[in-house]
Amino acid sequence: MFLSEKERDETIWACRFCMMCHCADRVGQVVRRESYTPRGRGAIIFGLDEGLLEYDEGVADIMYTTLNDRKIQHWCVGNYDHEELVIDTRARIFEKGQAPEEVKSYTSNLRNNPIQGGNPAKILTDAGVALDDESDTLLFCGPAARGSQQATLIAAGNLFNQAGHAFKVLAEEPSSGWALYQLGDFEGAKQLSVLLADKIRQSNVATVVALDADSYRMLMGRTTRFGGDIKGIKILHINAVMAGWLKDNKISVDARVSERATYHDPCVLARYFEDIDSPRYILSQILDNDFREMATCQKQANCCGAGGMLAVHRADVSEDVAAMRIDEARETGASLLVSGCPRCDETFKKAIAARGTEGIEVMNLVELVAGAVGTK
Repeated sequence: MFLSEKERDETIWACRFCMMCHCADRVGQVVRRESYTPRGRGAIIFGLDEGLLEYDEGVADIMYTTLNDRKIQHWCVGNYDHEELVIDTRARIFEKGQAPEEVKSYTSNLRNNPIQGGNPAKILTDAGVALDDESDTLLFCGPAARGSQQATLIAAGNLFNQAGHAFKVLAEEPSSGWALYQLGDFEGAKQLSVLLADKIRQSNVATVVALDADSYRMLMGRTTRFGGDIKGIKILHINAVMAGWLKDNKISVDARVSERATYHDPCVLARYFEDIDSPRYILSQILDNDFREMATCQKQANCCGAGGMLAVHRADVSEDVAAMRIDEARETGASLLVSGCPRCDETFKKAIAARGTEGIEVMNLVELVAGAVGTK
């Protein structure tokens, strides 16, 4: 859907003969099998097209054991979009009914229950956050902020209030469709894209501010391409909004954060939208100490493990990838691992809990800012 036939053929040809990006592929480093690397996947897809291989459980496992974090394309001298090649192949697997059982179960559940997690309006009002049903700004929360990361949602609401920026939320906020798109369920992604777009239109807003990085990317490009009409509506990520508030003195720092921090760049923000400056400007305004960059950062940042909905099929590999990133953070000497996406936070926290990792705390940048300006 997102690659032309020519682009697809060229990407297959390029990937199956090249191993330039292998050093950047964390799934390959974890699994340690050539078939799970970009070159291996390219060769397999070529074999499928030529009738040399058949779609089966093994092929499905390989195609769903990927991160889709754009790190591969960032390393590629030809700028080939390996991620979309994988998603295209997942869609073919999904259409044939050969997706892994956990993927089928996940996508079916999300299609049938697109509104999952807590009611964001209730979460916010219970926390004393003021909402304005007449506002032309909508805060899109995303699944993690409606679920396990509700502290981030509340912190964002408090910051809106302190900045004097009226906002509202969708009481019954559906999924953006991002997960279904990544898993190859294009019909489901279309269904949710149209549903969400209709709800946004009905809310009569001019601006949508996204807390979740993946939902931000979906709203910025994929929603419209899947049939959801949000043309003319401005889409922003919360990081850019917070940076603007600080620059315009809409919010002011009450007490700088004394803990030493490092920052994890969500793949979407760093590589797809190249916003590496907003979070660093924010940190420069709220930290008492200089923060420490990880060995891979900004556009080269390694994934948190949530990319490509990897955990749906291979939670073990996702956890290993998260642990590798956490180790990078610990190597800086930081006691705070800060990120710009609730899904990254959720993934890191699960890995830390599962492995009993000590000496580092995960916190969303929104929560850190709220604490610094005295609203948390």
